[in-house]
Amino acid sequence: MPKLLGALIVLLTMAMGPVTVAHADFITGYGWVTTEAIASSGIAATAASLALSTCSHGTAACTTGNADVTFTTTGINFSPPGLASTTIATWLTSSAFPLSGLVINVPGTTPLDPTIWEFVGNTQVTGTPGSPQSFTFQHDDGMTFVVNGQTVVNAPAPTGPVVTTGAYTGGASTNAPFTLIYSECCGGSAVLNTNLVGPGTAPPPTGVPEPATMLLLASGLAGIFALRYRKQV
Repeated sequence: MPKLLGALIVLLTMAMGPVTVAHADFITGYGWVTTEAIASSGIAATAASLALSTCSHGTAACTTGNADVTFTTTGINFSPPGLASTTIATWLTSSAFPLSGLVINVPGTTPLDPTIWEFVGNTQVTGTPGSPQSFTFQHDDGMTFVVNGQTVVNAPAPTGPVVTTGAYTGGASTNAPFTLIYSECCGGSAVLNTNLVGPGTAPPPTGVPEPATMLLLASGLAGIFALRYRKQV
């Protein structure tokens, strides 16, 4: 009996405790056709590149008002077949999350290389100096990620497909602003994928049962405990 009771207490505690997964409630994405010189530079995926007078088609700074692509979404995962850098349309179609209000102001056959992208939104964060929160990104080419004013990832230069992890320590917030800038250049591969995921699709961390499952298990154990207790009395 003590073992059953102990198991019940553990399960109830796990079911009631928080399951923390980084999530974005609302993300706006912007994309611009840029120049190969900008997209292949060492500062390609930065706010400084967006501000260059040649960022958009080599003739103007990249602003939300002249974006070639705009949309809203709840997560960032663009992984085209074979991670191949083909066209803007193909890359957008590879999104694992629905793209709402999608507007493309260039032909869909426009090459993805060279382009620069900006994602802005808000996310839930929990990291502190004593308990950093990790964000993981797969990217090709460069990217930077700033959340709540803290630069979490600074990898703006061209690269092959790599996985980069950054740590956020700026304090808990349920609505922290973030900016992610990504660039694609140089042909080859193209991918952008992060564990910053939408609330409706956020899985629990690996190996941790979902809260609903835990409640069902706890309820079952509670029934067994009550039945055995009645039999003993």
